[in-house]
Amino acid sequence: MDLTIPYWHPVVVHFPIALLLFGAAAAVVYGVLGRAFWRGVALLAFAAGTVGAWAAVWTGETLEEAVEGEPVVEALVGRHEDLGEWTLWVSAAVLVLLVGTTVWRWRTGRTESDPIALRIAVAILAVAAAVLVAMTGHLGGQMVWGIPG
Repeated sequence: MDLTIPYWHPVVVHFPIALLLFGAAAAVVYGVLGRAFWRGVALLAFAAGTVGAWAAVWTGETLEEAVEGEPVVEALVGRHEDLGEWTLWVSAAVLVLLVGTTVWRWRTGRTESDPIALRIAVAILAVAAAVLVAMTGHLGGQMVWGIPG
């Protein structure tokens, strides 16, 4: 059994998919309710999901080298890679907003609900990350399983 880095990609990709989808749901609830609990849930999910997205991009880049040579395959892999990188950057932006808000609230001792504009921004970016990870995963699944779509 070969356990080199490229072969970890199919295992690793499931973590950002699950965590970013769950984190987006928590971020939407946070956006609606403005409660610190839901900000914390979204923060934890996006922290783990962003690390998972980084790992997926990293293992995917090593796997990409193994399939070079076929133009159609390279085009699909390139699109998949672009979507994965966008997922990573958008999820990282959500994480920065959530960490920044949490630290700011902790340092200032604020107890009231977070500003609605901030909550909406977090929710919109979180949903964008969820859409991107879903598109990335869907294309990856199509490449592996050959499912039309």
